[in-house]
Amino acid sequence: MISFHKQSIIQATFLLTLVSFIGKGLGFIREMSIASVFGAKTITDAYVVAQVLPATLAGLVGGALTTVFIPVFLEQKEKYGEKQAWKAANTVISVSIIYLSIATIFALVFTYPFTGLIAPGFSQEKRDLAVLITRMMLPCLILYGLLGLFTGLLQSYKHFFIPAIGGLLFNIFIIGFVLVFGKKFPAGSLAIGNILGILSQVVIAFWYLKKRISHLEWHIDFKHPAVRQTFYLMIPILIGTSAGYINLIVDRIFASGLPEGSISALNFAARVRDLPVSLFASSIATAVYPTTSELVANNDIEKIRNLLIKTLSFTWLIILPATAGLMALDKDIIRLLFERGAFDPRATYLTAGALRYYSIGIFAIASSPVVARTFYSFQDTVTPVVVSFISIGLNIVLNSILVRSMLHEGLALATSISGTFTFILLIFLLRKKMQSIGGRFLLIDFSKITIASLIMGYVVRELNLKFVKSNGSLIYEILSITILIVIGILVYILFVFLLKVKSGVQLRDLIERHIKIPKRTTKI
Repeated sequence: MISFHKQSIIQATFLLTLVSFIGKGLGFIREMSIASVFGAKTITDAYVVAQVLPATLAGLVGGALTTVFIPVFLEQKEKYGEKQAWKAANTVISVSIIYLSIATIFALVFTYPFTGLIAPGFSQEKRDLAVLITRMMLPCLILYGLLGLFTGLLQSYKHFFIPAIGGLLFNIFIIGFVLVFGKKFPAGSLAIGNILGILSQVVIAFWYLKKRISHLEWHIDFKHPAVRQTFYLMIPILIGTSAGYINLIVDRIFASGLPEGSISALNFAARVRDLPVSLFASSIATAVYPTTSELVANNDIEKIRNLLIKTLSFTWLIILPATAGLMALDKDIIRLLFERGAFDPRATYLTAGALRYYSIGIFAIASSPVVARTFYSFQDTVTPVVVSFISIGLNIVLNSILVRSMLHEGLALATSISGTFTFILLIFLLRKKMQSIGGRFLLIDFSKITIASLIMGYVVRELNLKFVKSNGSLIYEILSITILIVIGILVYILFVFLLKVKSGVQLRDLIERHIKIPKRTTKI
C-alpha cells in the first residue's frame, strides 16, 4: 500500500509540475501582455486592487470547497454507496450556488467602501476605476465556487489532469482580450478576460463529469448532512486561508499611498517570486497530503516523520537555488520578462527591488503549506490559524516600520520576514506535537543546500557583472540568461554532491529507479 502511494505521489507531482510549468509560462505571457499594454500606471494599479475582493472571496471559497469536499464525498461514498454520494454532491452544489449568489450581491453593494478601505491613498479617479473593474469581475465568485466543487469531485476519482489544465485556458482568455481590446477598452478587456477564463474552466470540468458520470442534477436540501458537514468543515479552513489575503490587503493599504507604480511593481515581483513555489512546492504539497492523512489514520508516526523530512528536503533542494538565482539576476529577469511597451526602465527598477526582498522568504512560503497540511492531517486546524494571525500582526508592525525608509521594498521585506516567522513557529509547534521531526537532519540538509545555493548565486552574479553587457537585443538577453542559468545549475549540482547533501543523493536514486536506466551485466 505504501509503495502504491509513493508511486502516486511521484506521478501526481510530475503531472502537476508539468502543467504548472506550462501554465506559468502562459501566466508570464499574460503579465507581459498587461505590462506591455498598460505598463506600471494607473490602470494597472486599479486592476491589481480590483482583483483583491473577487480574488479573495473566490480563493477562500473555491479553495476551501475543494479541500473539504473531497473527504465529505468519499465518506458518503464509503458509507452509503455511489448513488447516495452523488445525491449529496448535487445537494452541496445546488445549495452552494444559492449561497454564492447571495454573497455576490452583498459584495456588489460593499465594493465601493471596501475599495476605499484597501486603497485609501487612491485618487477619486483611480478609486472609481478600481470599483468598476471589481464589480465587473464579481460574478467570478460563483464560478470559482463551482470550480472548487467540480475539482473536488474529479480529484476524488483521482482525475488531476482536467482541473490542472483549466488554468491554461484562464491565461489564454486574458492574454487574448488584453492584446485585442486592451487599448480601446482597458477595464473591460481585463474584467471580461478574467470572467471568460474562469467560465471556461467550469465548463470543461462540468463537461468531463457529465460525460463520464451522469449523476449531476439540481437538488436543494439545506438540512442535508453533507451540506452541514461541508460548511462546518469550511469554517476553520476559511479563517486560516483568509490570513494570506488579509496580508495582501494590508500590503495594498500601505502601498496605495506610495508613488505611482508601487502596487504594480509589488504585483509583478510577486508573480516572479511565486514561480518556483507554484511549479514545484505546491505540486508536491498537494500530492503528499492524502498519504499523510492516511498515515495519520493508521497512527504511523515514524512514516509521517520520514515523509515530512523527505518532502521538506526535496522542496528546499529545488527552492533554495531558485531563490539564489532570482536574487542574483533580479534586474535581468525583470527586464527580460516585462520591459517592453509601456513597461519602462523605471518600472524594471521598482519591480526588481521588490523581487530582491520578496525572494528572501521564498523557502518559507514553499515550506509552510507542507507543515500546515500535516497539522490538518492530525485534524488540528486551530494551530495553523493561530500562527497565521500572529504572522498578520507581525506583518502589519513591520510594514509600518519598514515602509517609511524602504517604501515598497520595505513591504516586500516585511512579507518575507513574517513568512519566515510563520514557518519557524509552525515547525516548532509540530515538533512538540510529534515529539520529534528529525530536526537535526533537516537543519544539516538545509545548511548544506543553502551553502551550495549561495555559491551558485555568487558565481552567476559575478559572471553576469563581468561578462554580460545588455545591448537591447531580446535574443542576446535570452541567450545570456539561459547560459548563466545552465552554468548555475551545473555549479549547484557539483556542490550538492561535494557537500554530500543527502536529499540530493536520494533524489538522484529516486529518478534512476523510476526512469529504470538499464544496467550493463557482465557474463562470466
